[in-house]
Amino acid sequence: MFIRLIGQFQVQDATGRDHTPRGAKARAILAMLSRTPDHCRPRRWLESRLWSDRGQEQASGSLRQALTELRKSLGPLASHLKSDRDCVGLTGFTTDLDSDPEAARLALADGREFLEGIDIVDPAFCAWLADERQRLAERIGTQDVTAPGLRDSQPFTLRLGSLPAWTGADVARDLAEAVARLAAEHLLRDRAAGFGASAAGLQEGLDLQIEGAWSEDRAHLKLRLLARSNQKTIWIRRLIATRHIAEEGQGALPALVIETTDAPIM
Repeated sequence: MFIRLIGQFQVQDATGRDHTPRGAKARAILAMLSRTPDHCRPRRWLESRLWSDRGQEQASGSLRQALTELRKSLGPLASHLKSDRDCVGLTGFTTDLDSDPEAARLALADGREFLEGIDIVDPAFCAWLADERQRLAERIGTQDVTAPGLRDSQPFTLRLGSLPAWTGADVARDLAEAVARLAAEHLLRDRAAGFGASAAGLQEGLDLQIEGAWSEDRAHLKLRLLARSNQKTIWIRRLIATRHIAEEGQGALPALVIETTDAPIM
């Protein structure tokens, strides 16, 4: 059994036939087991990562349903999924990270992600996913995808003072996007030569894409800088932002301030 973890999640048998489960949490179970050293986890551990907002009985029922879906999707491969009243395990499989780590590293450097497209809003799963992506970056060296000329740069924080009371969310979002783009273009204006073939694309401007998800009081963000002409990735970085609630009376700053700290690039 082959499991693809980088990019679009996929499960195949020896003939290349697809056995990928449809449900995101069924896929997540396979991914979690494949990334565990002995490929076995207690049922309670899986439940706490995928159904952390549910009671014990409901979470246990949800896990049983997910395992039933998994076995149905795997078909003849279902024998690789082991479970008893306490634990769930996986045997007789390989992943793209094991079979071709260099291809996985290049795919990550090219903008693909570990468990790409598995959208689970559970904060416990988001935290696990962020930790796994960080460990993966450290293991196969994807930190080096930072563009030349920015590797030794220092992180900085932009703060926006209080906005007028009538300012809506749409206006604030558009303003933040404009500030981010202008700051990025200004910072890179004199460094275009360091990007080689990508330098020509900078002449037509840059786009900054930000993706993220909340996990308790932390937001895990991915920032990607692209040349507007061909949408080629110029720079990519993963950040962790912490939510800080301003104390009453601090009129110089809005009620919610995001301060970013450097985290390993994915």
